[in-house]
Amino acid sequence: MAKIGFIGLGIMGSPMAVNLVRAGHQVTGWNRTPEKTAPLVAAGGRAADTIAEAVRDAEFVLTMLPAGPQVEAVAYGPDGILSNVRPGTLLIDHSSISPETSRTLGAKAKAKEYGERVLDAPLSGGEAGAVEAVLSLMVGGDVDDFLVARPVLEAMGSTMVHCGPHGAGQTVKAANQMIVAVNLQACASPASTWLRHWRC
Repeated sequence: MAKIGFIGLGIMGSPMAVNLVRAGHQVTGWNRTPEKTAPLVAAGGRAADTIAEAVRDAEFVLTMLPAGPQVEAVAYGPDGILSNVRPGTLLIDHSSISPETSRTLGAKAKAKEYGERVLDAPLSGGEAGAVEAVLSLMVGGDVDDFLVARPVLEAMGSTMVHCGPHGAGQTVKAANQMIVAVNLQACASPASTWLRHWRC
């Protein structure tokens, strides 16, 4: 089983990390608010005091954060992920951020001396999907890295699709959200209400 560093143990990240432990992986987690590491520790994982401690020995580093600025804050700088992972570590970002931010992260990781690898893997399914490990993941990055990551992803989701190069996962996630929004708007429109009554 894999050694995993997990950054971001909020509403989604916490059950995702717990499911990784239940699948047999060794998970060390870090969260800006330390008390949120409690469910992971209760499940058999470890809590780290710093990002560096969480990622130093990891084969995979997973992030689940609110937005692009938070991803950049934990990825870059002397205390960040890229400065502290070991050579060849695979970073999988599950945050919903812009494709450009994902592409920049992939380029900066590749530019490092040892060439760390990155996948953008935003997801859908909500908190319930995270708890039940039935998330859908849209993955961007190198296809070989996707195949390496698949056993880890399968501990958290039931559907995972490789969508293309860096940023493609984020692009597909954005398109998915737009389709959902259009459908909700259509169902809420006056014409839709009239049609439902007419069919009755």
